[in-house]
Parts: sequence; structure tokens; C-alpha cells
Amino acid sequence: MKFLSSFLSSLLILTFPTLLLAQDIMPPAIPWNGQSTELLVDKSDKWVTPFELSDGLESPTYAETMDWIEKLVANSDYLEIVTIGTSEQGRAINMVIASKDKGFSPEELSTSKKPAIFFQAGIHAGEIDGKDAGMMLLRDISQGNKLALLDDANLLFIPILNVDGHERRSEFGRVNQRGPKEMGWRTNAQNLNLNRDYTKLETAGIQAVAKVINSYDPDLYVDIHVTDGADYQYDITYGFVETGGYSPEISTWLATSFKPEVDQALKNKGHIPGPLLFAANGNDFSQGNVAFSFSPRFSHTYGDIKHVPSILIENHSLKPFEQRVLGTYVFLEQAIKSVSEHFAELQSAVKSDRNQKPSEITVKFAFRETPADSMEFLGIASKKETSEITGREYVVWEGKEITQIVPSLLMDRPVENVKVPKAYWIPAEWSIVIQKMKAHGIEMEILQQEKELKLEFSKVGDFKMNNQPYEGLMRFQSFDLEKLDRTVSLQPGSARISTDQPLAELLVILMEPESIDSFFQWGYFNSILSQTEYMETYIMEPLIAKMLSEDVDLKQRFEAEKTSNAEFAKSPRAIYSWFYKQTPYFDQNWKVIPVGREW
Repeated sequence: MKFLSSFLSSLLILTFPTLLLAQDIMPPAIPWNGQSTELLVDKSDKWVTPFELSDGLESPTYAETMDWIEKLVANSDYLEIVTIGTSEQGRAINMVIASKDKGFSPEELSTSKKPAIFFQAGIHAGEIDGKDAGMMLLRDISQGNKLALLDDANLLFIPILNVDGHERRSEFGRVNQRGPKEMGWRTNAQNLNLNRDYTKLETAGIQAVAKVINSYDPDLYVDIHVTDGADYQYDITYGFVETGGYSPEISTWLATSFKPEVDQALKNKGHIPGPLLFAANGNDFSQGNVAFSFSPRFSHTYGDIKHVPSILIENHSLKPFEQRVLGTYVFLEQAIKSVSEHFAELQSAVKSDRNQKPSEITVKFAFRETPADSMEFLGIASKKETSEITGREYVVWEGKEITQIVPSLLMDRPVENVKVPKAYWIPAEWSIVIQKMKAHGIEMEILQQEKELKLEFSKVGDFKMNNQPYEGLMRFQSFDLEKLDRTVSLQPGSARISTDQPLAELLVILMEPESIDSFFQWGYFNSILSQTEYMETYIMEPLIAKMLSEDVDLKQRFEAEKTSNAEFAKSPRAIYSWFYKQTPYFDQNWKVIPVGREW
């Protein structure tokens, strides 16, 4: 593999002879020598990681990673490795379990009195810091002096989630990231982004994560990334759903009990923790930092709607790889301690959020009309220069530390709510949606015999599709909806899904078409938009004449439509279509979303 990687890199350099490595032209790095460097072991140590052997410059391949971990697991009674899925290219997606009680099964861990802490690396495989940090941490727990971390916690660790993207590695993986030397690819082998997949469950990686969450019932879920974007002083930025989410008690616990302790631990080791950072103007932070309302297609917001305390780590891409890995180690170690210390309060918060009985659920948020407040921002000085190539201005980062006061722009204002029905019904023929709901862990009853029901449905009116696919699916740009009541006969295999369950919020988000992460908006019901039976003019002409002669009200409505709609009056096709819809021959299922509401 190393030979092949070197060959491909050489081929790229020969193909692009003037190409410089991005590492050589990045903005200046701020010097750093934090206390967390003490976590590194000597290269002579039996359990030195490949990352440490490379002086913090490289991250091992999939095969090298698994080989090292398997040897570590074989040498400890407290570690076990399990395969939780198989990638699209056939690689095993592995998870390491650490338990001092040697209880490794889902049943034992989900019922343990200790918290289960689940952290994953490499969902975007080029952003691999968590893998190397986790390897060091497991080494120090099982072979070093940190076994006490398992006195009050059990650990679940996926070292590489996007295993296929991880092996699409080269020196040209991420143009804006300072190391490691070779980086994997953001998307999987089918070019799908795993961190857009939590609601639709299309990828093997996120299907595996959903199984872990459902089976092991973790008490903290941590997804480890590396940023894109601007320069600033912070090296370890992270966040969770603080406002505008579905687990308010968990959010409060994370803000008041978890975050202060983790921030302090990072500062003590020489790191600069910060919130998730997104420049309002896309370049620098002069116009403020944006706190987006992420939808549940993302990891930490999926955790929020499932009432699992969830953290998104975004290490700063312009900081050296070693600094980022060591900061991640410090974060994970303190996360274990903080969850263990405050576990009773966390359990209470989770129970409260899972027992909510909402009558309405927000499906769309917008920005507040005025900034929430201001924040002290530890920035890096920048200037604008005009490009000699494009003639446009661009940002140049100068490597000088500055402090700014910038507005915080919060996207947590509810702008669209839907009422929560008693239950939803999904017909048996839409089995793919039923199976995805099961994979989410949503409780349901499966109909054993045919049943006739009167239910409410949504019907699509005018609509427009996006011009390009998104994550391999065709989504809507806009659409109109109307509600209608219908009596339907549902076949055996149909599902009744009650909203009286802990995952009611997720259920509504997936079922209601107004939600941007509904199965409707993801395109799973697109076939209902096709009209498959048509009229013939030689039939419609005499039929229309007969209808008009026998139905005075129909004639009046037709004349009114012509008077009010000049385009309609001039269009024979529109007139035929209008009459066709008045007949029992017209397809009554056309554009009706096959999700029934029981009130």
C-alpha cells in the first residue's frame, strides 16, 4: 500500500509539475508548545503509536491502524473489538469497547450503572484527529496509568468510520488542512457525505452508527471533525445544540456541567477551546459568528433529537496535526471524567427530555431578528488584497493574534410548527421507509390483516425540483401542500407508528413533509408525482359535453374558471385536464403523500 501511495503521489506531481503542496503556502502557524505534549510516549515504548513514531506528522493506514489496535486488544482483558458494519467496498467498520467489568455486549453495556461514552473518528476521513487521539488514550488506559478512567465509565470507540474514504488517501486530500502528511477523502466510495446521512440512512457507516446508538444506548456521543474556513487562535472548537433543539434539559447540562470543565482542562494543557465558528460573511469574523440550526441529518443534531447528549468537535484545520490530536486526547479524557462525575444529573436530564409530550414540533428555524449578544473573539489579523488573476478581493491571514468583539448570530427562532397527531400510518408498499424507521429505533406496530381507516393525508400541489441531485437524491426546491381526509384500505405489513414514544420528535421530523429532513423532501416518495393514466380527447369531448348538460354547478364553475383565468381559457390542454379531474377516472392517489395521520 505504501508503494502504491508513493507511486500515485509521484504520478500526480509528474502530471502537475508546477503544483506546490498546500502545506508549503498556508497562512503562518502560531507557535505552540502546550503541556499536553507530555502525553506523547518515547519512540522506544512498546505501545508507541504510528502517529508518535512520525513525530506527529502522519496517521496510519486502515491496515496499520487495525493491526495496531488488534494487538492492543489482544494484550488487555479490558478491551474488545467488534465489527459493526461492512463498507461499500467491503471493509470492516470496527469499534473498540473498553470495560473494566469485562461486559462487552450491548445488553451488558446498555444496562450498566456506569455511563457509556461513544466517540467516533473519521466520519470525514481526511479529518482523522480522533483516530490517533483515541489510539493513544486506549493505550494509556490499558497499558499505562489511566485504567481508573474505566472505574466509572465504559467506552465505545470507532477509530475510522468512513473506512473507504480513509483509504482514498494521498498528500492531496485536503488543501486547507495542516497535516497529517497523507489524508483521506471526505465522502465515501459512493461519494456520499456520511454527516448528511443521519436521517436517510443510506450509507453503511451511518447505518452502523444508528445500530450502536440503538443497541448500546450511549450516555454521550462525540463526533470528531476538523474545520474548513477562516483562521483564528482557537485550536479545539466544539459545540452542541444549545438553543432551538429538541432536548432542552440535556442542552442545559452540557452548557453548565460539561462545557466549563472540558474548557478548563483544555486550557490547563495549553489549548484554546472555542465554540463552533462560522464567519457570517464567509471570510472573516468582522460581521459576527453564526450559530446555525443544523437539521438532524447531522450527527450532533441527530443525537439531540434522539435525546442522546451529543458533541460535534471541529478542530482547527490550520493548527498543526500534533496540536490537534493532543487537544482531542485532552477533550476525550475530560469528557469521561465529567460524565462520570455528573452522571446522575445527566440521567435526570435525559429522562426529562425523553418524557416530553409535545403537541407541536418546530420543523423550521430562522435567524433572530437582532443578534443574541456579543462574544470576545480570539482572532487572527487579516487584510484584503486584490487578485491579479481574478480582479476580486480575497482574504490574507497575517499570523498575528488579535482580540475582537463580534456579534453572535443565532438561528434558533421557530418559524414553522406542525401539530403532532396520535399516530402515523405507512402503507406496506413503502417498506423501504418502514425499514428506515425501524433502523432509527422508532417503535411501531405492524398490521397483520387488512384494515380500513379514515386518515388525513397531505397532497402536493404545484412543485419545483432542484436542478441538481443532493447526496445522490432529487430534492424539492419548492412545493404547495393541502390536507385531505381519505378512507383507505391498508394491507398487512403496513405500519402504525404512535407518537406516544421517546422518539416522537424524530418521528414527526421524518414524517411531516414541511420538515427539510422528511422522507418526502429526501425524495423517497417522488414516484407519486408521476401521472400514469391519461385521457384521450376523442373520449373527453363527448364526455365533457355530457357532464356540462347534466351538471349545472359544474358548468358554472367552469365558466367562472375561464373568466378568472385567461391562460386557462386559452389552453385546450388545461381545459381537458380540469374536466378530467372532475371524473372518477382521474387518479385519486396522484400527488398524495402516502403517510396517513391518525388524530
